[in-house]
Amino acid sequence: MEQSGLRKRSKQLDNQHIFPEKTIEMKRLNQTASRLIFAALTFGLVTAVSFAQRPGQLTVDYAAGDPPSMEEIAKVEKEVAAKPDDFELVRKLGKGYFFRFFGARDTAFVPKAQATLERAITLKKDDGEALAYLGALHIFAADRLEEKGSAKQKAGYDKGFEILRHAEKVDPRSGALQAIASGSYIILPDSYGMVPHVIEIIERMRKAMGPNFSKFHAHGQQRLLMTLGQAYARQGNPEKARSLFDEALAVSGTSREAGLIKRELAKLETPEAKK
Repeated sequence: MEQSGLRKRSKQLDNQHIFPEKTIEMKRLNQTASRLIFAALTFGLVTAVSFAQRPGQLTVDYAAGDPPSMEEIAKVEKEVAAKPDDFELVRKLGKGYFFRFFGARDTAFVPKAQATLERAITLKKDDGEALAYLGALHIFAADRLEEKGSAKQKAGYDKGFEILRHAEKVDPRSGALQAIASGSYIILPDSYGMVPHVIEIIERMRKAMGPNFSKFHAHGQQRLLMTLGQAYARQGNPEKARSLFDEALAVSGTSREAGLIKRELAKLETPEAKK
């Protein structure tokens, strides 16, 4: 057995000596294949699963663009009551509560979302998506409900920031998590230094998605493009920001996001932005 193995190894070395160009090319191909496989694992798998369950979405529990109805929430509440230890259902309910606050701006759902997402994390420790929504909840609640510049607002920002950074560490390959994180980090003041990271996240996502980006739900496209534009504007690149806002409006000029994007465009025309 040892002599057979030695003969095979000797033949491999002889081939490398006789055909060095072939050996180098094979190494290059293997390296390229490894990079492609990594990219596919990072984004392609998440995208494929998302398309199968909710066409054009990274998150799959609710339709994009509008918060879940109270009827939908009530249905999931009944399901959780019947199966209180079902992680998937508990997380789904926590996300539903989050969207009722984020999209419908119903502040009554903030404590419900926090308690339910925390419950999901006790059922499955370090679930990246549950952590991402919990972190986002802290940041948006602090931004919308606390006095600007107050100690309470900073405490909320700090808590959300800490949770989101942890989520990125435990689940760095989740496209849904990256989308939630970037949309939350852009809310934070410049002192957190997250603008370059937001740009890195979304530019990397767009590159990895390639032509599939245009197949995403309009809500998702516009949110990502708006966030990226906001980041470039804060980085002092208004022309790049304007280009991204225009691209986002080309997706839809009548959506809820379109109104937000038009306001971002208007900000670029202020004296402060032109300095």
